[in-house]
Amino acid sequence: MPTPPLLRTNWSEVQDLMFGKTLALFLDFDGTLTPVHDRPELANLSESMRSRLQRLSAITEVAIVTGRDRDDVQEKIDLEDLIYVGCHGFDVGAPYLSLLPEFVHSVGTSELKKLSTDVNELVGAVSGIIIKRKKWAIAIHYREVPNIEVNLLESSIMSLVASYTKFSARIGKKVIEITPNVDWNKGQAVTWLVNIFEEKEGSIMPIYVGDDVTDEDAFCSINGHGISIVVSSGDKESAAMYRVEDSEEVGWFLDRTLEVLMSR
Repeated sequence: MPTPPLLRTNWSEVQDLMFGKTLALFLDFDGTLTPVHDRPELANLSESMRSRLQRLSAITEVAIVTGRDRDDVQEKIDLEDLIYVGCHGFDVGAPYLSLLPEFVHSVGTSELKKLSTDVNELVGAVSGIIIKRKKWAIAIHYREVPNIEVNLLESSIMSLVASYTKFSARIGKKVIEITPNVDWNKGQAVTWLVNIFEEKEGSIMPIYVGDDVTDEDAFCSINGHGISIVVSSGDKESAAMYRVEDSEEVGWFLDRTLEVLMSR
């Protein structure tokens, strides 16, 4: 995959893609709406970003698609008119949405608890490790672990998860995300939501902005009929169509998108 071109220098092209379309925004949280923190609990939404989301959600669909628990990200954003998608697509909430496909809950809470216990026994004593048990996932953060220990840590966790046939794991930015081993991810959750939006609003152009490996599924799901944007300050290969460098540029893009919507 190539490194996507910068969105800011290609804004006129993106604006043309948006022209005359009904838009739906799908936004990751950590590393996208907020800078990445070594400790996830320190991430907080700025008032300027909250204001952007509030103004956008008044005129178009806005969904937050995150690895965090839905309740966690909803509390941090604290806006009622957004759709919150937690646990990488496994936990979706909005009054008018139907239930997720039944297979999503093929893993029981007792099995997730057992794996969480085993993860804690394996690496819980490692200095710098933060283990987050979520409703349908487990996240192991290790941004504070010395680089010399990372390879062994990753291989140990991945080997443990491989022994559980009902779970799978992916390595992201100094985080390993463990989710149920079923055919569901952020991309399929976005596709599911787009279909629901189109049932009530007609044709939709989805726009997805994210920064991590789990967002690549969403980029692939909308390419060809939407706009995908990766948040990356370097030459990162991605399936996304465009690139912004940081959360400040995400804010710039949301401001431009609001102008497009307000001009109609």
